[in-house]
Amino acid sequence: MRLSAIQKDVLFILYAIEQKGNSKPVPSVVVWNMINKSRTSDVFDTNFRASCHKLSEHKMIDKYRSHSLKLAWSLSELGRNKAAEIYRARINT
Repeated sequence: MRLSAIQKDVLFILYAIEQKGNSKPVPSVVVWNMINKSRTSDVFDTNFRASCHKLSEHKMIDKYRSHSLKLAWSLSELGRNKAAEIYRARINT
């Protein structure tokens, strides 16, 4: 699967959060806000959601819903491996 810039950002952020010791699913809004804080122009919410759902379809991230039906994401094992590659590439740049 060829990853878009948004998808790489999602994997990077989820991996970085995981490396800080958080093993719980991360709310979608938190990931989206973090991506937008790191860019000069905002990512539209529809593009963000489509990117996350495509990653989920390809088994790279897992989707969760809280009791209040809020969407959250976590890395799958496949996604974690790809995210580690992206993370190392960005840290070494």
